[in-house]
Amino acid sequence: MMRRAASTQHTRIITRACDRNMPLRRRVLIGLGSVALAISICASRGVAQESRLARIIVPFAPGAAVDVVGRMLAGALSAQWGRTVIVENRPGGRTLIAAEAVAHSEPDGDTLLLCLDDTFTIVPHLSKHAPLDPNKELVPINLVGTITMAMVVNPSLPVDSLPALVAYARTNPSAVSYGSSGSGSLSHLAMEMLKAQARINMVHVPYRGLAPATTAVIAGEVQTAILGFGSSRNMIDSGRLRPIAIASPERVSALPNVPTTAEVGYGRVDATSRLTLAGPARMSSEMVERVNATVSGVLNSPDMRAQIAARDIVVTNMGPKPFAQEIEKLSRLKAEAVRISGATAE
Repeated sequence: MMRRAASTQHTRIITRACDRNMPLRRRVLIGLGSVALAISICASRGVAQESRLARIIVPFAPGAAVDVVGRMLAGALSAQWGRTVIVENRPGGRTLIAAEAVAHSEPDGDTLLLCLDDTFTIVPHLSKHAPLDPNKELVPINLVGTITMAMVVNPSLPVDSLPALVAYARTNPSAVSYGSSGSGSLSHLAMEMLKAQARINMVHVPYRGLAPATTAVIAGEVQTAILGFGSSRNMIDSGRLRPIAIASPERVSALPNVPTTAEVGYGRVDATSRLTLAGPARMSSEMVERVNATVSGVLNSPDMRAQIAARDIVVTNMGPKPFAQEIEKLSRLKAEAVRISGATAE
């Protein structure tokens, strides 16, 4: 409405400037005024476009792997869209604080959620009283990448493989404890699946995140844990942690002699974390495809792939439809793990 009024005013000024019965000096002044008004209108439109921020909301604190990748994407998308894209950290509530903020945002592609697949595949199974159902109120856009997980032990434990850990736990009931990033986390559920499949007992010690769980294994407070390979790599290289299995589908090149859990007979012990990009469910399919196309192009950039790979994250770049199918499959598997573990959010 304001733009239309400004345009009408501009037209009137030009019309008046063209009135040949008007003195020349006055016509020149009015003409210069019309030019100034046109420049002002264009400038205000440009400022409005530039000031329209886009947000990537992350349910973790700054410095976490998801946050780091989010900032990489924000920088690349800012260049693609020609406007500022910021990362907004909203940790807590088992990722639902951030998820709710995105679910209730305008469905214009300007507010996105970058989280782990837990939000879709685990959290809904932990409580019947959650403030929202991510699978109904969010729409998958791109499965950005996967974080490889490694099962490690304190070097003082006399085991060098997953079968050896199972054998040790059987002969030493309740002597082995494991750390996790909390009840209902991937690191917890995967270990509970191992206990069920191997029919062993290990004591669960939950921590407030994988960082303190890592410290606990190194200090000997617990004997084992499943950790992100990228975040624990330095401790593995220095000998403070001993890797005994890769709790993800594929081996890592940095540990060529460490087999996956599936290779040694424990295929259900998969703690792979998946970086997922989503938006409010009210986004149109055209908008979802448009955002995905831009994100996919960014992820296909050799420079971006190299930056993400440096964090020991494997770029997946899976689009909306196959991503939604993957979420549905994983959700069924995680529902079983939650049931076996007895974990709840209550």
